[in-house]
Amino acid sequence: MIKLKKLTTITAALGCAALAPVSAQDAEKGKLEIPPVMLIQNVHVWDGTSDTLKKDTDVLIVGDKIKKVAKDIPTQGTVEVDAVRKTAKRVIDAPGLEAGTYGFKVKNDKGEVEKVEAKITVIDGKGGYLIPGIIDSHQHVMLSKNTGPLDIMNNQLVYTPAYNAIPQGMTMLMMGVTTIRDTGGPSIELGQAIDAGYVDGPRIYSSGAAVSCTSGHGDFGGKAPGQGQMYPGSSAQWSSTVGFMTLADGSPEVRKATRWAIAQGASQIKIMAGGGVASLKDPLESVGYSESEMRAAVEAASDYDTYVCAHAYNDESVKRCIKAGVKDIVHGHLLSEEVVKMMAENDVWLGSLSSPYGLMEVPWFTDENRRKGKEVLDGYENVMKLAKKHGVKMGFGTDAAAGMVDTILYEFENRAKFFTPIEVLKQATSTNAELLRFSNSRDPYRAAPLGVIEEGAWGDVLIYDANPLEDLMVVTKPAEHLKLIVKGGKVYKNELK
Repeated sequence: MIKLKKLTTITAALGCAALAPVSAQDAEKGKLEIPPVMLIQNVHVWDGTSDTLKKDTDVLIVGDKIKKVAKDIPTQGTVEVDAVRKTAKRVIDAPGLEAGTYGFKVKNDKGEVEKVEAKITVIDGKGGYLIPGIIDSHQHVMLSKNTGPLDIMNNQLVYTPAYNAIPQGMTMLMMGVTTIRDTGGPSIELGQAIDAGYVDGPRIYSSGAAVSCTSGHGDFGGKAPGQGQMYPGSSAQWSSTVGFMTLADGSPEVRKATRWAIAQGASQIKIMAGGGVASLKDPLESVGYSESEMRAAVEAASDYDTYVCAHAYNDESVKRCIKAGVKDIVHGHLLSEEVVKMMAENDVWLGSLSSPYGLMEVPWFTDENRRKGKEVLDGYENVMKLAKKHGVKMGFGTDAAAGMVDTILYEFENRAKFFTPIEVLKQATSTNAELLRFSNSRDPYRAAPLGVIEEGAWGDVLIYDANPLEDLMVVTKPAEHLKLIVKGGKVYKNELK
């Protein structure tokens, strides 16, 4: 058995003045909850940043974080953990709030460090290859397979996006994707539900409703000005139930829409800076916002300690983004070498350049959507080469909406044409984590490092039965090669038994 040493701090009121005072004696009456302890033995570890493996290594996970990475970690000893007493339900003296359950960190009766025994789960990695969980920097988890924006905007499926997103989240987990950045959609509450353990799915950095101009990539209305607006007071109140897009024109409205997304809980802001494939009112060469409108979004986001990423394909859109202070360009398939070089010089990321699998077979696409889609796909290889040539910082994102989730695996195949396996895996783990950290204090997962295997990091680990650092195609066949999936210390798949 591993003996677990409790922390000795007593939390009297959890920082909440409305909470009725609770004594240490009351707390001691509660149930002691000890976090789970998992020891993964006999694996070769890639930490997400190095160019080599740590061979024959063990990984100890306590609760939801990695406690130790070393050779021959013993199955007996002492580990300091955050054991918590759960009290009975207590009344909160505040209008409109109900009783809840609260945890307290306690000492023993003598005020000494108390030792308690805990069950340890030992997993034999069988010589497999352990890497961090995969991060996808461009998702739309709330879009269902056969549902297009027009269906949503016409209020046909207002109450179903989250219901449809839950199985999609599990599909991603089974691919090894433990974290996503959702760049447009009402996924904030779903992410919170996942974090609370109500449903299973990847961690979600949500942008909430993306911000678009009238006749831009987010404009799927058409009956009246402002129909696509999502914030309270818009001319289409029902749209606030959906929350996929916000239409905003002029700097004051863009600033307001940005602040509204932040108020809903967005980690970062997404603006539609130019034309797109899935929409029909905006040619690919169109520019969505003026530089001053873009700057309004950037300033509002910065005021709340976060950043702006921008949907953009063409040169003029990206030039304006760079001048306005946008941090990350989503897409970028039609860029010239001049603008790619400008991105590198201004430390602007290309966070999710991808070649979406199944883009041309989207069920609700018209011929015009497919024409634009082909133009975008044709530009992928050229911009990928230019970005590598000029050293643009690149994340790993797929733009995989429901029916295109296979893009996650397909993108690994595509990038293998331009980068080494280690380079691609870094993009999909530690480099993506660096991009997501631009959310700063709005980062919902800032409590621990992400995208790495190190002490104190989130316990997101994958084990493959072959070495993905030598053959990236191992990652593209999770059903065959991915033997263990752990997210936040919870096992979602284990074929090592």
